[in-house]
Amino acid sequence: MSADAQALSAHHFSLKIDGRSLGLFTQCTGLALAVEVDVVTDGGFNDAPVYLPTRITYPPLVVSRPVSRESPKWCRWVQETVRQRRPLTGEITCMGVGNERVATWELLDVMPVAWRGPALDARGGGVAMEEIEFVHGGFLPQAGSPGRPASA
Repeated sequence: MSADAQALSAHHFSLKIDGRSLGLFTQCTGLALAVEVDVVTDGGFNDAPVYLPTRITYPPLVVSRPVSRESPKWCRWVQETVRQRRPLTGEITCMGVGNERVATWELLDVMPVAWRGPALDARGGGVAMEEIEFVHGGFLPQAGSPGRPASA
């Protein structure tokens, strides 16, 4: 296996909400954005529409990991956090081999919206997983990460 392939297979993610570590996760989906556009056709020019950006949307962010003794605590944390109804900030860090930071994104206006425990099936041989789902108002890469230059 090449060094690049080995590094990619060893990635994991840490998540902090308002500075509090939620621990390490083995999977993260939804770290994305999409630009919605209005399509305008210019009168007389039928070959090239004009695209006008209208808004940026962010899908929910879902992190997952194997169930642990801490899992019930995170289920309660989601419930308590939603009841507080205050804006939160978050930080998700992708880490590679040796726990070195590969990239970090700051999340804005974070709110947990779901905690999902494992599907309990005594016949299965898979790993029991938990998921925490968040909505957010956007993200900014940290200084030194791809997409944002290091601070001067």
